[in-house]
Amino acid sequence: MPTRVVQVGLGRWGIDWAETVVPHVAEVEMVGWVEPNPEVLDRVKTRLRARPNQCFPTLDAALSHTSADAVLITANVGAHASLIALALEAGKHVLVEKPFVSTIVEAEQLVDLADRYHLVLMVSQNFRFFPAAITAARLVREQALGPVGAVHIEFRRFVDYAATDEAYGHYSLRQPLLEELSIHHFDLMRMVLGQEPREVYCRAWQPTGSSFQEPPAAAATISFDRGTIVTYRGNWLSGGVETPYGGEWHMECAEGEIMWTCRGDRDVTLNGDHVIIRKRGQPAVPIGLPEMPLFGRRESLATFARAVETGTVTPFASLGRGNIASLALMQAAIASVTTGCVMPVEAIGQGNTKGGLRI
Repeated sequence: MPTRVVQVGLGRWGIDWAETVVPHVAEVEMVGWVEPNPEVLDRVKTRLRARPNQCFPTLDAALSHTSADAVLITANVGAHASLIALALEAGKHVLVEKPFVSTIVEAEQLVDLADRYHLVLMVSQNFRFFPAAITAARLVREQALGPVGAVHIEFRRFVDYAATDEAYGHYSLRQPLLEELSIHHFDLMRMVLGQEPREVYCRAWQPTGSSFQEPPAAAATISFDRGTIVTYRGNWLSGGVETPYGGEWHMECAEGEIMWTCRGDRDVTLNGDHVIIRKRGQPAVPIGLPEMPLFGRRESLATFARAVETGTVTPFASLGRGNIASLALMQAAIASVTTGCVMPVEAIGQGNTKGGLRI
């Protein structure tokens, strides 16, 4: 039987989940939707053709009036911790949009709670579920070109939200690059390299003409525990040629280079997925990618549902406890921007302070 799911949070991204992701995943059955804004909830009833007894203003009400097995959380990150705790305490499995939660302390408390109740708590790091990312991770694991010494990642986009919808709140987001998007790239670094980050130095800035309240561009140098160094640059207001959302990766190995990218303009096509290898002194060769009937958020949701049903997960699923290191790297990068210092990743969440900032 499919996993019965209640979805919480039906803003712009939440409704996109409800319309373009959920209907394509046979492993789930939606039994309820939660949105505290009554006007938005009314629109949802119409757009999703939902019955009135499936729409609720609070998660408490939804869980009291449905037979849900699990909760899909697509609300703002500030609400994640309380919603996850409520769902787990009610005995429900949880799939939550990235970023996981706001602090490492919250994350650790929640994964402990999930373990206590033997429930699946998974973070939808959907960039993991693209064939190019999976192939790159396999090539590194098999050392197809030897160990990876250095990685260079470029993410370039030019976004002008005001030109299409001035009410869109992306300009006011906290850390619109590092928290909203780079968390995907940080998480992919860990997955593809099979290594854990040790320290990061990061700078962020406002490009000319920016309407963002906080910097939409950043550059970072990250060292990993087996010696690989990653240089990373991302920019929401780049004047360069746009990359896929997964960024352009150049991975320098002992015997050549692996170049790849993933997640094109929409996560419902594979038009952005490519992997090329070049052995030293030889021409570049494209690598065939595995067939994936579902990918991106759709495969993330299907993987979660299968984990609920069987109790097992694929190697690329980002369970809550495993995602803490990705969250810590993201927060360490933000702390480095704020303090101007190289930031040890292990310092995040330990109550350390530097320059008056709790990190």
